[in-house]
Amino acid sequence: METDLLLQGKTVLITREERDSKQFAEAITSYGGNAITIPLIGFQACVVTDEIQKKLDSIERYDWVVFTSKNGVKFFFQQFNRSLKNKIAVIGEKTMVALRKYGYEPQFVPTKFVAECFTNEFIPVLKKGAKVLVVKGNLARTVIANQLREQGFTCDEIILYETVMPEESENELREALKTNKCDIISFTSSSTVHHFMGIVNQYNLIDQIENSQIACIGPIAKKTAEQYGLQVDISAEKYTMEGLMESILAYFSGK
Repeated sequence: METDLLLQGKTVLITREERDSKQFAEAITSYGGNAITIPLIGFQACVVTDEIQKKLDSIERYDWVVFTSKNGVKFFFQQFNRSLKNKIAVIGEKTMVALRKYGYEPQFVPTKFVAECFTNEFIPVLKKGAKVLVVKGNLARTVIANQLREQGFTCDEIILYETVMPEESENELREALKTNKCDIISFTSSSTVHHFMGIVNQYNLIDQIENSQIACIGPIAKKTAEQYGLQVDISAEKYTMEGLMESILAYFSGK
């Protein structure tokens, strides 16, 4: 069927880590497209300060532990080797899957995977005087902590990992934009947008992307892209790689 090849002849740039985007790349290929994966985001453990260690050592005083990403789960359990007896909340299906690998089940998952929706739904669940610990990366926003504190709850944050730009990706992206026409450029976070545009501006490659369709995994990445002057053509309604794929196909099928 013609609709099976909606991406026939189109090159899609994937800016996420290869291991996290394998199924996305395979889906692009199955619809006739050409997937180019150049990871513009990587993660590494932060130095655990005395302040962070103190919070980990006294984690029992918190009623809830909140994980904002699967990387938060990964780097948390690299540092924490005791049984976690707190109630657990996560943002997103991938975070929930990561948590289950360590033998834990979340007691709370929001209906949409953005911080604003999380706090709107999470606050009514909390008991008066609840204490919350948020596990996050260095670039994660402070929306959850700010809103919980505004409602009178105690909320501490610990940063256990940092977002980095893979060194080898700079030259790969520069060459790809110079030699290939990227019909679709996909962004899965604000960090991928920042790193992408940093290279585009550094090497004056803006002309190479002016006719590309921009696809974002959700509203936060979309807002960041628009701040750089990019026109976002596709924004996923479900903030996952599967949701992004669905939105790309809907766009090219005219739905």
